This record gives sequence, structure tokens and C-alpha cells, in this order.
Amino acid sequence: MDKATYFQSVYEAQFALGKKMGAAISAQTLALEAFLQRSAHWHFRWWPVVGITPKAWSVLQQRAADKPGTVNNRDLIRAHRYDREARSRVLFEREAPLTEAWHIYESRDATILALTEEREGIMEIGWLALDPKVLGQQSSAVPTITRKRFNVMQSALQQEAV
Repeated sequence: MDKATYFQSVYEAQFALGKKMGAAISAQTLALEAFLQRSAHWHFRWWPVVGITPKAWSVLQQRAADKPGTVNNRDLIRAHRYDREARSRVLFEREAPLTEAWHIYESRDATILALTEEREGIMEIGWLALDPKVLGQQSSAVPTITRKRFNVMQSALQQEAV
């Protein structure tokens, strides 16, 4: 079974259970994500990092220049590009489940590395695109920025600028 089919089956089961129990949308979303994140069958990509704000990139560059090794990621966050509550309403605030739920969910799951202070205005801030593979499979935390990852990010962002 592929990811989309698996996600759809879990989503439809959670949708039906939520309707039957009159569960809040937030509870349905938490249950759906908890089930999927703990599945032994599929390891979903959660909150892929698809970019970085110019300010966050500047801070990382300064820190990388200061000392060798892992680049300190203090004061960085994974800011969601899309409102997660709005995504939950699209998935669960309806009479019948969506037939393409995985595509709705996945397309609204991306994050941008940003400074903590940029969190509230992230929807209005421009950002530099990164291939999600640069930082690899992650948890919900800010990824560790190893020197190798930093160099790949730097190379990708320099190519983007050209």
C-alpha cells in the first residue's frame, strides 16, 4: 500500500470516529497525526523544511564563520508555511471525508527555518527555497545543522542566487 492510500484509510477511519463521537477538529487532527507518526509500516515525512528566511540564513552564516563543527541552531524554529488549523478544518469540517486527503495534507505540511522573532509574520516574510532532502528526515524539532548540511545549504542557495 502506498502512502496516499495508507493515509486515506487512516484519515477516513478517524473522520468516521470523530463524527460518531462528536470530537473536536483539534482532537481529530491530533489523533490522526499521532497514529500516522507511530506507524511501523510507514515513516511519513513530517514538517519538511523547504526554505529559510534571509535573516535566519544570515544568522547561520555568522555562526558557521565563528567556529567549526555543528552550527548552533539556537533561536531557530520551523515555521509552518500554511495555517495548520485551516488545514484541519479543510480535512474534518465537512459532511463526508475528502477523497484526496493525502494531497491536501502533504501540500500544506511544509515549514521554513526562521528566527523565533519571525514566527508571527512568517506568512508575509520572503524566504529562500531549499530542497527538503538537504536536511533529510526530521522530527518536529529544528534539524541539527552539521557542517556538511550547512555546506550543502550554502551551495544550493548560491546556485539559486545565480
